[in-house]
Amino acid sequence: MQTKPLTVMLIVALILCATWAFAQDAERPQVSVSYPHPPDETNWNGQFHDPNGEKLIDGHSAGNAQYSVIWAPTTEERFIDVDLGQEVLLDRVVLRSYKHYTGRDFQLDHVRLYLTAGAPEGPWELADEQSGYTMDEEKGTREFEFDAPDHPIRYFRFGVQNDEAIHIALTEVDAFAKSTPDTSYVLSVNFTEVFHEPEGPRPTPTAAQQQAGYVLFAPHWMRKIFGNSVPVEGEINAGLSASAAPGEYEPMTLAVYPLRDLGECTLSVGALSGPDGAGLPADAIEVRAVNLWAQIPGQKGSSYADQYIRTPEALLDTPAVNVDGQETREWWITVHVPPDATPGRYAGTATLTPGDGAAVEAPVTLDVLPVTLREPDGYTFGMYWGPWRESREETSNERVLAQIEDMREHHMNTVALGAPASMTVGADGQYEYDLSLVTELLQLVRDGGLDAPLPWVYTFPPIETEFGSEEHSAQVRAFVEHAQAQFAEQGLGEVLWYPRDEPWHGERREQCKWLLEAIKQVPEARTYTTTRMDTAEEFDPWLDVRTHTLSLSGGFDPVAVREAAAAGGDTYWWYTNACREYPDVMRFKGGFFFWKTGATGQLYWAYQYPSGSDQTSDLDGIDWCAAYPGETGPIPTTEWEGLREGIDDFRYIRTLELEIADARAGGSAAAKALADEAEALLAEIRAATVADLAVYEERGLSFHVDSIWDAATYDAYRRQIAEKIAALQAAR
Repeated sequence: MQTKPLTVMLIVALILCATWAFAQDAERPQVSVSYPHPPDETNWNGQFHDPNGEKLIDGHSAGNAQYSVIWAPTTEERFIDVDLGQEVLLDRVVLRSYKHYTGRDFQLDHVRLYLTAGAPEGPWELADEQSGYTMDEEKGTREFEFDAPDHPIRYFRFGVQNDEAIHIALTEVDAFAKSTPDTSYVLSVNFTEVFHEPEGPRPTPTAAQQQAGYVLFAPHWMRKIFGNSVPVEGEINAGLSASAAPGEYEPMTLAVYPLRDLGECTLSVGALSGPDGAGLPADAIEVRAVNLWAQIPGQKGSSYADQYIRTPEALLDTPAVNVDGQETREWWITVHVPPDATPGRYAGTATLTPGDGAAVEAPVTLDVLPVTLREPDGYTFGMYWGPWRESREETSNERVLAQIEDMREHHMNTVALGAPASMTVGADGQYEYDLSLVTELLQLVRDGGLDAPLPWVYTFPPIETEFGSEEHSAQVRAFVEHAQAQFAEQGLGEVLWYPRDEPWHGERREQCKWLLEAIKQVPEARTYTTTRMDTAEEFDPWLDVRTHTLSLSGGFDPVAVREAAAAGGDTYWWYTNACREYPDVMRFKGGFFFWKTGATGQLYWAYQYPSGSDQTSDLDGIDWCAAYPGETGPIPTTEWEGLREGIDDFRYIRTLELEIADARAGGSAAAKALADEAEALLAEIRAATVADLAVYEERGLSFHVDSIWDAATYDAYRRQIAEKIAALQAAR
């Protein structure tokens, strides 16, 4: 590590997450942070936003910047000084400390808040003190909250100290204003708001629209509707329309371009009438307002992120939203077609009722297709998920069950599970095991219908021995044998052993390799880890399920990784991120791309891992949520719904492949002719599907952000595939 300056004063923005109305050229309060004081160069840990080669407080958990500082073992008090740049009436200040990291234990006996009435050099007076925590506490982040004084302050200082020489690790400092006590002022990098470029000129309203006070339009659900979005050709007076197979969920969207303040606007969709007296009840149609909130654009994970944009993402559990006349707003309508629905056209009406103005109706049509989708047996779809990472108290059973149900409704059949377990040595020298939380979660998952092989993250910490010793190897073997026997006894299905995540380099890579080999000492044990091409080949003798990262830097070549996995006799899955607000990209990954790569499993980070105190914003920590926590159940996102549509695309493709195979195996001459036509269509679509990530780079596109197809192309392929399925199923 390079030598750094002894004391670094860093300027970072003080951002009020409750509002996003800072003009780009407006003067912003500045925050100076002396971090740490005195500095401890040799024990700095982590990767940070650091353009000038200086230590920087990165007060949020973006990318790899989760652990801000580690101090060497000492009994001396250490300090963090904060200058708010101006006097602010605060409600409270918060310090967070991480208790465990990569096998290292931390302790924090004393946390103190100091205030000064004058200059930043003091004198400092002790305002409050709290007890900390000991090494033997559970893993996780500990939060220390201090009430602020009842007068405005500019400076404050945190002091931390141990009574014995043990490491101290700190992660974040937060300050909360009295005016907005539930929203954090975050000491963070200098975020700048960026804006969506409107799609075209503002619409010219008709007399009727002028009188109503708004223009109603129906964008495709894959089009992101920002606050400054405008209707494009064909969307005004278009009505809502969709097509779906029986049993399928299908989205539609409706938006309002306001001409004035409309107050609270509510969208309702009534029952749909179908052929021969058939109908779709109103309770099969869910209406949610689409929220706009601050998110980091692009791939999100960069620790150099310095921009945010108010983007449409969360689908709120309400059909009502305030339309203030300043922003375009959108509603997301999801129709769940009953499995026994009669094919044909269904029609109804959507009604937008503003708080101030006349209601306007829009026609709704749904074509229920004469096809039966077949389950894609042998394929795995899963989310990274861990509602009880430390204890059962983190998430109620009711919420856990709701999350499992939500995942199943989005076609998931497994999870990559984060759940604690332990192995200790008892007084009699025998191993003792606690698998209570992981087995309870496994039971809930399996009872909820997620029955595919399930990766479980367990890191195998050594017990009273060195990592990699013969004794440690025996411990690994004993734990795996015991756990597998218990899983089998309880009928919990196959659990894949997942000892290290993303073991790309150094110690993590070596430890993963060693653990995989140790686990494979146990007959029937199967292993899993996330891989790049080089690690997959290195781990091959002991790795059963290769789950490739979708990145060029990781060597993802769709042909090469598929062939290498086949040569090694391994299962080939891939994984990527499901928390970026690009529903069209998620549709592509989950469907056509998945099919083209030839993988048999797709996993996603992550179902629900919120960060920071404000889940409506990425600025206090990136919220890795495909579905957010909600009071009445999971709050879905546009990307989560896009992924479901993508997996539906794959289900259509897979159904057609199976129908082709059946026709060839025992169909009539006419059926075989239809199979030829269907196979030609699939060949055409396969050729048009770009799975080589290098092609995106050559075209100046980002695979994780940019879709190479427009919405019409996706829908045309889906429609053509459905037509071929219908013809083959009719010809049986």
